[in-house]
Amino acid sequence: MGTIKLDNGVWTLHENQPLGAGGGFGEVFNGSGPNGDVAIKRLKLSAGAAAHRELNIGKSLGSRTLVNVVPVLDQGQDADTDRYFLVMPLCEYSLQDRIRDAGVLTWEETKTAALDIINGLREVSDIVHRDLKPANVLWHEGRWKVADFGIAKFVEDATSLDTLRDSLTPPYGAPEQWRGERPTTATDVYALGCIIYGMVTGRPPFQGDFDAIRKAHLNDMPAELKGVDPRINGLVQTMLRKSPASRPSLDRCATVLASVTEKPLRSSGHALAKAGSAIAEAEAAEEAVRQTAEATKRERAALSKEAISELNRILQRLFDEIVHASPTVRRETRLVQLGPAQLITGDSEPVMPSASPYDNGWDIAAFSKLTLQAAQDLISQYDPAVYTFAVSLVYARAPKETDYRWHEMSFWTWNSRAPMSEAPVALSPRDKEFQLALSNVVSGWQLAHGPLKIDAEDEDNFQDRWVHLFAKAAQKKLRPPSSLPLSPEFFK
Repeated sequence: MGTIKLDNGVWTLHENQPLGAGGGFGEVFNGSGPNGDVAIKRLKLSAGAAAHRELNIGKSLGSRTLVNVVPVLDQGQDADTDRYFLVMPLCEYSLQDRIRDAGVLTWEETKTAALDIINGLREVSDIVHRDLKPANVLWHEGRWKVADFGIAKFVEDATSLDTLRDSLTPPYGAPEQWRGERPTTATDVYALGCIIYGMVTGRPPFQGDFDAIRKAHLNDMPAELKGVDPRINGLVQTMLRKSPASRPSLDRCATVLASVTEKPLRSSGHALAKAGSAIAEAEAAEEAVRQTAEATKRERAALSKEAISELNRILQRLFDEIVHASPTVRRETRLVQLGPAQLITGDSEPVMPSASPYDNGWDIAAFSKLTLQAAQDLISQYDPAVYTFAVSLVYARAPKETDYRWHEMSFWTWNSRAPMSEAPVALSPRDKEFQLALSNVVSGWQLAHGPLKIDAEDEDNFQDRWVHLFAKAAQKKLRPPSSLPLSPEFFK
């Protein structure tokens, strides 16, 4: 038992009498005040983290007429403990308790709870709840009321360590929250869809461990609701769409919910409602596929961007090694030159997955190339003035491997009339010849050398190989190969 002093008075906290399990933002205890028993929520927030913020949740709600929102009786920072507290009326039980005890709610009880929640959200329409769940819906004075408005936003604003993104309740977290995007009213609509699903079935739409629930919220559609009016199944499917913009408004949700009673529809209405439900499911499935594709594209872009940054560092370390070995080397951003030798790095670019008729098992996410130009002494009129040796650098997951790595490889073709002074060459993963060379298809294109890993533990070999090649080119000893594929002697 302890005494806390807040803005509106003094309260007694019964720490040995918790009310339910602790949540992401705080824990609730029995308490008492001048007018009897209350519930006191102790926020999981230190004074230091929130020193630059005023706990104004109660002040924000205090001036409004609230019917379906649990009012805040007092709030603030206790001077003795430096902890933050909210004082609320003592409610009878939560919607989570009701679902646990009943298993499955009747439609009329489900509808009543859902409409009360919507009314609560509309009463405070300028505040996104962000953590709507059955445990935050409480029975008080003969109706369901939404609790904990504004706490999520306050905690997120007050500290970068205890953010909503780390503390959301997984079974009710909207896709945009999992992606770290700004929540909107559509976020609460999604959570309400999960709650309705739970009231009808006894469980939220997605279950499993943290990673499984996250994946499902981002990519999957829930199983169809059985034994309910088709209009409700269709509504819930639209509420659980992955794109916030495609979800229905709170007003639309209220209209549909209010129109459904336990009295069955006439046959014609039932058929139409069933058709509408099927269309809603199909649209939701299409939306899930689109969102999955967009998420994959974002993840792929991030993978490619990081890989290209890594390659730039690898190549810069190679240039550093060359300059360190010979201070007379002329160095530019993408070029090092020593006499007749020029080593040039190409533009790096991301590679998005695409269908290919040549299934070679390579999943390539980024591409670049490295070119060594070596001026030659002309022995005959047929000798080239410059020999060019180019390799492809690809960031890929190779067949039968699990990790993405940077690889070096070059290519040649036996049915070309081009002289050996133009071989081997670099090819882009977008080239048909590249795909053919790495596939099992018989063609004129083959690997001239590689693939050789060039990053992590293999970077030292990569540097050693290219320093040797650059030194040979500077001494005019790098000559076109006499045969292909390249022999190990070419690199020595």
